[in-house]
Amino acid sequence: MSLARTGVIRVLSRESPYFLRRYSKVIDLEKKAEEVKEAATSSIITDKYSNLRDNYNAPHYPIVLCHGFSGFDKLTFIPAITPLGKAVEKTKEEVASLTLGGLGFNYWHGIKEALQNLGSTVFIAKVPPFGRIKERAETLDLFINKECEQLRKKSKTTIYHSDQHEVQSEEKKERSKKSFEELNKPIKVNLISHSMGGLDSRYLISKLQSDGTPRNYKVVSLTTVSTPHHGSECADFVSNLVGNNSVLKAICPDSIFELTTESMAKFNESVPDDPSVEYFSYGARFDPKWYSLFNLTWHLLKYQRAQQASGKSIPFDNDGMVAVESAKWGNYLGTLDEVDHLDLINWTNRARTAIDKVLLAKKPKFNAIALYLDIADNLSKRGF
Repeated sequence: MSLARTGVIRVLSRESPYFLRRYSKVIDLEKKAEEVKEAATSSIITDKYSNLRDNYNAPHYPIVLCHGFSGFDKLTFIPAITPLGKAVEKTKEEVASLTLGGLGFNYWHGIKEALQNLGSTVFIAKVPPFGRIKERAETLDLFINKECEQLRKKSKTTIYHSDQHEVQSEEKKERSKKSFEELNKPIKVNLISHSMGGLDSRYLISKLQSDGTPRNYKVVSLTTVSTPHHGSECADFVSNLVGNNSVLKAICPDSIFELTTESMAKFNESVPDDPSVEYFSYGARFDPKWYSLFNLTWHLLKYQRAQQASGKSIPFDNDGMVAVESAKWGNYLGTLDEVDHLDLINWTNRARTAIDKVLLAKKPKFNAIALYLDIADNLSKRGF
């Protein structure tokens, strides 16, 4: 029997089914490899979000939805028409409900309404779509601070969602009736961020919230959905393509260069997590069909990761814009299977859905509304 020795480690021959002995502890390498493979597979979410559950709980604190690169709150292409006669003496919300016509897109398609129906206070942030991370974070900070300035005039019972079955003392009930201004406390908020919005949020928490300036709010949790925490190989490709070409540099947003894997490695060193904030994350992957919007970028990202692997085998699963491995940050809650980058904000590819239903007789396995309701439920269970 041949033995290979390295310090206190001995690897036995093939007859000893790949045992690794360290001191008196024996580890079956084949079994360990299977456990690692099983752990990776267990994080894959296949049909958990295919349908809405009967019950979800709203988080205690308000939610701020933060959009990604090139994002927006709402785009209006054709102005809507409001019947002026019916709008007299109506509130802002009532006037909005009377609006007719109009053509536009909501970035968070149907998601805000679903969360509000749970009883949550929800804001949709708007930051410079192609801005740098610092600029976007500063705009996000101003937005949340302004929204919470108005909320602080209201009572805790109006802003915070409470469990109807929770038993409160009389003193706590009285305090809940007071406004945040009277209590001299900031409003705690949960951030839910898609794509680059997660980087804006991390910068806000790490660099702005901790600068000592009094604010009307305090971030207590951040949930990121397919955020390129470790950079995007798509950004690497664009950066290499642009090179020193002055014309291409002039038309390419600076934020693209911030999203490269090299730049994000530096970002992660200089933007540490706040220990008082909880961080959660999701990633996504899919196998593109010929009609997929992200067919080209999916293959590009796969190629870039293979080039950077230097002969090593690395996972290339991605959602067409962000690799699964790059999306992992904090408490990783799983990889959404057969979901692309826009499916995550409920912009489901209609062509793909139609083909799946009609030709393949397959029911869609992902409903973005179910994902965000579950995120809210997760926050609620954790006391946020």
